[in-house]
Amino acid sequence: MKNDKLLSIADIEHETGITRETLRKWEQRYNFPVPQRNQRGERTYNNEQLERLQLIKKLLDSGLQPSRLAGLDLQQLQQMVMQVNNHPDTPPDVELLINTLRDGKVNALRALLNELLQRYGLKRFVIEVVAPMNSAVGEAWFSGRIGILDEHLYVEELRLMLLHVLHNLPINSEMSRVLLTTFPGEQHGLGLLMVACLLAMEGSEVVLLGVQTPIEEIVRGATERNCSVVGISCSEYMSRRTVATQLVRLRNLLPQSIELWAGGSGIANLPAMPNGVQLFKNLDQIQAAAKPVNVTN
Repeated sequence: MKNDKLLSIADIEHETGITRETLRKWEQRYNFPVPQRNQRGERTYNNEQLERLQLIKKLLDSGLQPSRLAGLDLQQLQQMVMQVNNHPDTPPDVELLINTLRDGKVNALRALLNELLQRYGLKRFVIEVVAPMNSAVGEAWFSGRIGILDEHLYVEELRLMLLHVLHNLPINSEMSRVLLTTFPGEQHGLGLLMVACLLAMEGSEVVLLGVQTPIEEIVRGATERNCSVVGISCSEYMSRRTVATQLVRLRNLLPQSIELWAGGSGIANLPAMPNGVQLFKNLDQIQAAAKPVNVTN
């Protein structure tokens, strides 16, 4: 038997995005996962359970119910993920990008990204290429078509490209100044850059803080830099409860004159938000919300 490092429930929550409360409920309701106990009586999980839970999380996000998935073994879950991910309508350019990424040739990937940017223009490139490509990369990793190295390569090349584009877009002093970041614990930053480029195309000045900014520092940055809007990117890997709690807290700390926006896959199925928190389900909505600073609601 191979050496199997045991993981804590906190490790499982971090790696899968499934809260420890949900894991305990599944354990009682579906008899999965079945943890071991260490000398202190704490739950521990092996690598196979981690893999199964990662696949289950992916399938849950596609709309399936946990009751249907909890009894499936690793191979069955892998087959189901491949079936769900076998989208016949995958754009050809996205499939070409995946194949180029699999080849591992950095220069070829960089050249293809630049060619697609020139062909589509920035707005269509972000919405019609980058957005589906992000999903396709995640699906390719889950199905084993690419490795974590390939995923990291894609993220870094795209990050550098979008930063270069962003820094060369003109700023319109009459448009709103927008601070963009993520909450602590949210490590995915591509969504920030995509939104930053779309807003900058409208002339907005973007204050880009990167990922995992403490809430108090978000408030300080927005007030000291006279921002009209704070935008938060939320991926599916953060629990909905955490996202909702942090949005409410940030809204309470921000001056009422500063709008609070949130977008990304992590805002799906959030509970009702208080007044002053605007949720965006797609990128088109975010770009359309850019406005002059002298326009009031």
